[in-house]
Amino acid sequence: MRRNLRIVLLVVVVVGVLAAAVFLVSQKKKELSQVPEYGDKPMPVTAVKAEKGDLHKKKDYLGVVKPAREAGVATKVSAKVETVHVDEGDRVNSGEILVELDSEEVRYKLDSIQARIQEAEADLSGNKATARALESSYRYWKSEKARNQNLLEKKAVSASEAERVAEKAAEIKGKLTAAKEKTTAIKARISSLRNQKKEIRARLDYYAITSQYNGTVSERLVDPGDMASPSKLLLKIEDRKTLKISFDIPQADFPEISQGQEVVFSVQGQDKRARLSLVHPSLNRARMKKAEVWLEGKDSKGLTPGAYLPVSVIVEKLQDVTLVPRSSLIPSPGAETHVFAVDKGRLQARPVKVLAMSGDQVAVEGVSPGTRIVQNTFLGWNRLSSGEKVEVIQ
Repeated sequence: MRRNLRIVLLVVVVVGVLAAAVFLVSQKKKELSQVPEYGDKPMPVTAVKAEKGDLHKKKDYLGVVKPAREAGVATKVSAKVETVHVDEGDRVNSGEILVELDSEEVRYKLDSIQARIQEAEADLSGNKATARALESSYRYWKSEKARNQNLLEKKAVSASEAERVAEKAAEIKGKLTAAKEKTTAIKARISSLRNQKKEIRARLDYYAITSQYNGTVSERLVDPGDMASPSKLLLKIEDRKTLKISFDIPQADFPEISQGQEVVFSVQGQDKRARLSLVHPSLNRARMKKAEVWLEGKDSKGLTPGAYLPVSVIVEKLQDVTLVPRSSLIPSPGAETHVFAVDKGRLQARPVKVLAMSGDQVAVEGVSPGTRIVQNTFLGWNRLSSGEKVEVIQ
């Protein structure tokens, strides 16, 4: 009896365990039936529409603002600085005296030369008077010589008297010739002294240093009492009426950059346009070409010499092209590029040809304007594939 009871209890326990197992399995199947299949949930992405428009292909550089004309003021002589008439920031005019040097020694030489000229001129004046007197005397004795020669032929005068008159005429003629030669020598000496005076006078001009054009003093490098020399700059003058934006062009860009192209730059947040004024034909020390944009009047307003600013040269203008964001381009093996287009909630990988880039915009061929293009994915491009279901997040 007890044995049968134990068998019945064992059977009841086994049946209960099996029933519990069947219940748990059915519940798990029910839960799994409510879970969506793998890959059925759309991938979240952001997308934009490809647009039709114009694109300006640009080359970007960093330019520096400079005055159109700038000069370092120096001297051609060595002397002590006596007076500095200007300071930094002062406006100066062409011909205005900027710096005066100590010219006492040169002025002494100039006065000495002038005194010698006056002495020579007085000597010349006296010698000319002597020559005039000798001219008159020579004419007299010359006529006397001729008269005595006639008388001698008629035996009306002795030979000794005629000879004495002839010698006197010769003596006066010699003195007259000497006086004329002295006049020539004095004139030559005066001419030489005057040339020396001009040279010293020209040197004296070096001691009063003037501005070569209208401008602004950007730097003052000396004070009274300093020693000036040809190798030392005294001032720097800038002509800020016209400014220029200067930048370097690397060799790789040479074929695309040329004089006259449109240039875009920003001043105080406002875009301005100008033309590329000059591209230097030779290379600088960095093996690049120097380019300049010259600006004046209102075009240069707001620019400060010495300031750096970005400059863009427009090298090509594309019109009526398809534009997509640069962030939508996906490089592929084989140097190809494609984008993901969204069509009826699914992705389509489309190869595109990049025509040009400017900032965040890219001109392409291969998609039509209005096509929705994936711009960003929350899980990365490597999680996307053609045909995959996506959800566009605004």
